[in-house]
Amino acid sequence: MALAIRYSTSLCMLSRRNFLVATGALAAGLPSLSVRPMGNYPIGVQLYTVREWMNQDPIGTLKQLASIGYTLLESYQGDKGIYFGLKPAEFTKIAHDLGMTLFASHFNLGKTAETSITEAAEVGVKYMIVPYNKLTDLETTKRAVDEYSRLGELCQKHGVQFGYHNHGYDFETFDGIVPYDLFLKQIDPKLMIMEMELYWFARMNVDPLTYIQKYPGRFPIWHVKDMDKQDRTANTEVGRGSINYKRLFEHAKQAGLQYSIVEQDGHFHPSVWPSLTTSFGAAKVLGQ
Repeated sequence: MALAIRYSTSLCMLSRRNFLVATGALAAGLPSLSVRPMGNYPIGVQLYTVREWMNQDPIGTLKQLASIGYTLLESYQGDKGIYFGLKPAEFTKIAHDLGMTLFASHFNLGKTAETSITEAAEVGVKYMIVPYNKLTDLETTKRAVDEYSRLGELCQKHGVQFGYHNHGYDFETFDGIVPYDLFLKQIDPKLMIMEMELYWFARMNVDPLTYIQKYPGRFPIWHVKDMDKQDRTANTEVGRGSINYKRLFEHAKQAGLQYSIVEQDGHFHPSVWPSLTTSFGAAKVLGQ
């Protein structure tokens, strides 16, 4: 999530005609995504994707996301906080007025965690998710199990659901133990849901279906982010990469999927807004 972006910050709004052309052409041009109906999953966007634009003009950026068709927002705790310098209630009202809901946010571990959870609960955020906690050995993994259980109880106390977002290190092996396996085995599923970051599963050559079949119903949020066909370290728009999303969405109900969240760290083609339009169209077809 540390890729630098050097793209224009222009917030020229997409016309309705261009949006319909873009999404319609996408559906027509991606036969591999034309799958049988498997339920309708609301499509959201992780605001880290547009961090540069949110930091400069949060309201204008939210308007742009709404014009594409996104209805769900997942924030993150950056330099300007989860609400990008706005009051929590102000941010959520702006989103609501645009037809969007801040349903989830990533938040930082440490001394600000409880405040983040409390504020989120006050404005109706449903999920609070830990996005990063570098695990280096079995001892740090065991401590994480205890910490996540504690945070799960704290979130539960405030009427919020705690969750965990995976990265590549979750699939490394420490003394014969895979951290992701340990989390699923030892943490009460009522205390912690799993946000499946599907790009990192592919990057680490781990099949998500192995976990979906072993732990059905525990993966209500998916980060739908594709892998560049030439460069495994790079993201690309959904449907343009190497991940077989058709295969994965055929198991969406078994996974317990409720929300599809588009995320792209960079490498936008040709730029951020057409990129997000392409991914929205692909995610919409997948979730039909």
